[in-house]
Amino acid sequence: MQFTEGQRAFLDRPLHATLATLRRDGTAVQSVVWFLRDGDELWISAAPDSVKARHLRRDPRASLLVLSEDGRAYLAIEGTATITEDIGTPERLDLMRRYVGEDGARRMIARNPLSRPNARIRIHPARIIEHNLEG
Repeated sequence: MQFTEGQRAFLDRPLHATLATLRRDGTAVQSVVWFLRDGDELWISAAPDSVKARHLRRDPRASLLVLSEDGRAYLAIEGTATITEDIGTPERLDLMRRYVGEDGARRMIARNPLSRPNARIRIHPARIIEHNLEG
């Protein structure tokens, strides 16, 4: 499914999102994440053995809620996730600088170096619900 121009503009802002994945018993687990838009998909970086990565390897269904800064607008994105382990320092910098700037991103990476590549969780939208987006 493709994002509209207005949805792309909203997603290109440095907003936080809540990712929901499913436990084995079907109950949801939520976590706040940083994301980047890549065309009509979103990606998140996570430790390869993180709970979210383990859940999505078992059941790729995912839901991502992206809220505006004031909480009055949102995009709810439902779809499936694919996982690759290809996030190195350059990709981490791309993601982090969006939220904390260049210096902040470099400091965070220096404090938390990777021993192996992080997992790239790519969300493929199947359903998009928007509320109060301008334009």
